[in-house]
Amino acid sequence: MAANQRALLAWVEREVRRCRPIALRYFASPTLRVERKPDRSPVTIADRAIEERLRTAITRSFPGERIIGEEFGPSGTAGSTYWTIDPIDGTRAFSRGLPSWAIMVGRVEQGRPTLGLCDFPAVGVTIGVAPGVKAYERSQGQVMRLPRARPVRSLDVAVIFHGGTRWWHHTKFSEGFIRLMRACYLERAYGDCYGYLWALRGRVDAVIDYGVKVWDMAPLAAFAQATGRVLINCSGQPSFTGPDSIMAHPAFARTIVQILRSSWKDGS
Repeated sequence: MAANQRALLAWVEREVRRCRPIALRYFASPTLRVERKPDRSPVTIADRAIEERLRTAITRSFPGERIIGEEFGPSGTAGSTYWTIDPIDGTRAFSRGLPSWAIMVGRVEQGRPTLGLCDFPAVGVTIGVAPGVKAYERSQGQVMRLPRARPVRSLDVAVIFHGGTRWWHHTKFSEGFIRLMRACYLERAYGDCYGYLWALRGRVDAVIDYGVKVWDMAPLAAFAQATGRVLINCSGQPSFTGPDSIMAHPAFARTIVQILRSSWKDGS
């Protein structure tokens, strides 16, 4: 079983890395056109081309299996086992020449995220995980194991990343979010999957997000499980479908939930 999962993850990594030239061809291009989808989120030709390529590869190797992608939605047979594709997680950053974007593929089996692959072409980093394959980072020809989460002694020494204050302003968690940011040691808006990369490297204690979708979080849920973290929503329940999420050491995640809910009238 472990050998099969290792081979599967290696296959996913190869297919994702084959998409690097597509992404880098358009990255930081002054002629790149950014369109707006109905929800006003941005999309580019690179997003669509990468998702099309990955869908073709998955469908060829796993005919009929369900795929849920950001740009083209669901396809295949409905069920609790499926693939997720986020062709460029961080299209806004990508379109402005910032390196914090990634190509992300996840696999959910019987409702449980099992495989995650995130490739950061602009910085030459890939992270991956699967059952029987310890979470790793591949960079400059070297492979390093991603460390397990460490307990957080107290909030005033904690480093917390988030996707940006704009996403929290009009939510029921807005006052708790402000309280959390004021109380921690350091907070930064490292949006998209880039913030999670630093958390998985052990440099950041928690990443919180609002407005995320299943293709954003399913791969990261696999990493959380493999590294002693949890991925939960702001109600404290395990969740990788959004719209709100917290990734942290279990005890610290519970602390964050308490603070985010502290000013919510219906939070008890």
